[in-house]
Amino acid sequence: MYAVVTLQDSDEVMVVASHWLSPDKKQTYWPPFKSPEKSMEAVQNRLKPETGGKTWDKLNISFHDEYVTFDNAKEGQNQMKQQKERSNRGFGILKRQRLENAVGMLKNQLQTLPPVPPASRTDDKEELLQMLRDIKSMVQENSAMLKKLLKDTTDSEVPSSSTSVSNTVKTNLNLPLKTFEDVNKIERELNTAASRKRMVKYLSRIEGFGPRDVIKNIMQRVLTDDLAKEYNWQGRGDKRPFSKLILTDVIQDAAYKRYVIRVDSENEIKKYLSYTADRLRKRPREQGGIGPEIPNVISPIPMEDDVELEEMWKLFTD
Repeated sequence: MYAVVTLQDSDEVMVVASHWLSPDKKQTYWPPFKSPEKSMEAVQNRLKPETGGKTWDKLNISFHDEYVTFDNAKEGQNQMKQQKERSNRGFGILKRQRLENAVGMLKNQLQTLPPVPPASRTDDKEELLQMLRDIKSMVQENSAMLKKLLKDTTDSEVPSSSTSVSNTVKTNLNLPLKTFEDVNKIERELNTAASRKRMVKYLSRIEGFGPRDVIKNIMQRVLTDDLAKEYNWQGRGDKRPFSKLILTDVIQDAAYKRYVIRVDSENEIKKYLSYTADRLRKRPREQGGIGPEIPNVISPIPMEDDVELEEMWKLFTD
């Protein structure tokens, strides 16, 4: 049998073999393979949860349902993903509605306040001061409520892991990666669940309109075109296999938090790598070119998001 679960670290809905589950169904074994295809094959074939005599690590999960066949489990997985996406969109709309209602209420309260009478007599001073104190108190209360609603709205629109960023990962790398040595370093850094989770959180803050835009923006943030041209998905010809990297799983997990399922993210990564040569040919020569020089990578992210992303990357790399 097969089970549909949500991995709590990445909030990703996955299919696992039922015999991988713990008796209380709060944890599951998970294959350590870098390739998503190999992991899926392990699930489908219901392999014993060990490699070379070493038992796989367990991950915390939320259990949803069990199915007799793998195909039925995949259908249940797709239904659960669609349900979560609809829930996230609906929750964001509800938060925005609450914010709009609160703003309208504050405006109405301020509009209905009685006019401040002129302090024509000494006896009116205390009454006037008390009225001003009441107005100040009401504005402070409404401001606090609006701040909370704004924070809740922001949190609901940007999916995040159930755990917070705590310990930082020591690295001297700067994105985008430029050399194979940089890739090897970050692969070593991402060899723990904690560092992968922090990197996923960082990359998931990169926005985009649809799967193609999300993957393009993340890939531009992660590696240069000069390095990207050395890779394709399977490593055919003289290229290196991008699908074998831990970094690739991290990119797909980050894209999933932007509502891009793994099948779509894989397809878009393949396209991005295959079009690298075209992007390099379009890049103007540094000398002797016609017209003004155009930067190789134009960030599609608004300025304020760039600042926030840079702050998160500093946290990751300090």
